[in-house]
Amino acid sequence: MKAESNGRDAFDAIYEENAEIVYQTAKRYVGNHHAAEEIMQETFLKLFQVMENTNIRAAKPWLILTAKYAAMNYKRDGSREYPVAEFTEEEEERLSRFFEDPQECFAGKQMEKEYIELADEIFAAIYKKNKRWYDALTITYVLEKPQKQVAEQMGMDLESFHSMLYRARKWVRDHYEYRLDRIREF
Repeated sequence: MKAESNGRDAFDAIYEENAEIVYQTAKRYVGNHHAAEEIMQETFLKLFQVMENTNIRAAKPWLILTAKYAAMNYKRDGSREYPVAEFTEEEEERLSRFFEDPQECFAGKQMEKEYIELADEIFAAIYKKNKRWYDALTITYVLEKPQKQVAEQMGMDLESFHSMLYRARKWVRDHYEYRLDRIREF
């Protein structure tokens, strides 16, 4: 072997002398050009990592055995994989609807955050304005209780309760609709 000393020059010399045989060994076991190249790279990377503690004269058999076992492992592990059928354009389009563009995702999260902040502000303002409105809106729309049940809990007939909900919603629209529209435009 040309390389008698350790170091970068020795590694380069070993690589030049053995790259083809390592590649051929890997390809013999995996039968795939790309996989064989990958195994060859991994094999030489392992050699480079342990080169200080390796007998340079024994590098060739070490490389061949390492490539062989890496290829056998690759083949074994690959047998557990299942091929995936190609998707048609329609299937790809349907699947792509489930995955959001990162910018759209960020914009959606930002809009959601603004809605939550505005909702908190609206409920705080309603609570200050009229505690019965707050109770009616919270129980009816947040807790999703039937209006008839909420009216009974609040000691009101259903018609009066509807009227109170209408006034509360109108107040919210009058005071916050412009902010809701601004968030929707975002």
